[in-house]
Amino acid sequence: MATLGNVPAEAYTNTVKDSFSGNGSTTAFTMSLPTVTNDVRVVVENVIQDPTVAYSVSGTTLTFTSAPPSGTNNIYVVHLGPAVMTTVPPAEIADATTFASSLTVQGAFTSKGIDDNADAVALTIDSSENVLVGQTTAGSNTVGTSLRSDGRNFYCADGNYSAHFNRKSSDGAIAHFAKDDTIVGSIGVLNSNNVTISGTVADHGGLQFGTHCVIPMEANADSDGTINLGSADSKFKDAYLSGGVYLGGTGSANKLEDYEEGTWTPSLGGNASYNFQRGFYTKVGRQVTLVFYLDVASIGTGSTSTITGQPFASTTFAPASGVISRFQATAGSYVSASGQIGSSNIVILGKTSASASTSNISPFQNGTAMYMTITYFTS
Repeated sequence: MATLGNVPAEAYTNTVKDSFSGNGSTTAFTMSLPTVTNDVRVVVENVIQDPTVAYSVSGTTLTFTSAPPSGTNNIYVVHLGPAVMTTVPPAEIADATTFASSLTVQGAFTSKGIDDNADAVALTIDSSENVLVGQTTAGSNTVGTSLRSDGRNFYCADGNYSAHFNRKSSDGAIAHFAKDDTIVGSIGVLNSNNVTISGTVADHGGLQFGTHCVIPMEANADSDGTINLGSADSKFKDAYLSGGVYLGGTGSANKLEDYEEGTWTPSLGGNASYNFQRGFYTKVGRQVTLVFYLDVASIGTGSTSTITGQPFASTTFAPASGVISRFQATAGSYVSASGQIGSSNIVILGKTSASASTSNISPFQNGTAMYMTITYFTS
């Protein structure tokens, strides 16, 4: 460790002298400092004594071979050993007796535990026992790190990530989360590159973020068919999907790729006019259900048997199921409760009499009204 102050020989040395009074019988005397035999000069009645012959030293005890004669302070010991530090260091260190004031070191301060090469304040311990790195005032919005005395830690960076956690070699937890010192969950890695958020309590689910997918997991492993999304009392609101949903299986027949609701405008074409003209549709996968109400004011040049405007064309062969729940036409016309759908229109099927066979008919005329539901399949 570097020396504080001036050169020790000039500022930290002090010659120590012990004096004793002999009584003609005492051979052992106690010195003020511990030393060894050859590190002191012993004088009796102003005669220098021979070390190891006239005396020996053990710690602070000086023992003579024979008792010195009686006299007042007729024995003295001069310590010749290593320099003895004084209690007051040199004046270059302010208030150096107690170090109660700030200690400033001009230049780098190096020890076995600290190597500070910073050009500004790097480490601060404030009056609340918070340890601050890169900060002088504790604050979660100040760039740096605050290790709070109440157990909270704050990390703040600007233009970069605030914390980096690394686990080498094996898969597993990177950070544990606990309640009352019992681990309840973790964030970690599985299958080399998949980030996981997992609960450790039995029957608690987790998530694994794989390649273009989010995988359910349980007990820190992949889970198949055991994890629910939401619950009876805590439901998600909307799901936005650009693809399909596999229901009850993973085969292509289990995939629902489309659901749609909307309105459409049924029409007889030409210059027909209407008292009321409205349609609704629901599309689930390939199945389309149309509901419409058509009240014709004037048929004009419009069709008398075909309705157009359907929102989805049918397949090449499209058996359809239609129900006409209301029909108002001229007397003597009969219409069966069915319809036939072409690629882009609905053809009304009916009879001209009770005994006639069902065929395409032309029931529309001025004043005809119809309410119909029909279901078919699109491509």
